[in-house]
Amino acid sequence: MSDRETRQRHVERTVGDVSSTEELTRDIVAAVADATDTPVSDFETSLYDAVEPDKLSAVLASSASSRVSFTYRDCMVSVAGSGTVCVDPDPAIDGRADRASTDVTQRP
Repeated sequence: MSDRETRQRHVERTVGDVSSTEELTRDIVAAVADATDTPVSDFETSLYDAVEPDKLSAVLASSASSRVSFTYRDCMVSVAGSGTVCVDPDPAIDGRADRASTDVTQRP
């Protein structure tokens, strides 16, 4: 196992206001940084390369039961309309991350 793999871990956090694109973006990026043990300043790609934050915020704010999943920086990121952000580093997606692979689920 490489040093990188040993430093990765599942991270969960709660966004106070999913309708705030700035707050949502900041919290997702911070959660990915925590999960990968990488300073945000070392990120070579922007969250915008994986998902459109304004649209993400709009979908999540439309329903507390909505959920959006996508890959970013070799991690699976899942965000719920309730504000829960889950980040799971997954070496199996290495090389595919940072490409939009978005799954949007909305329940009535």
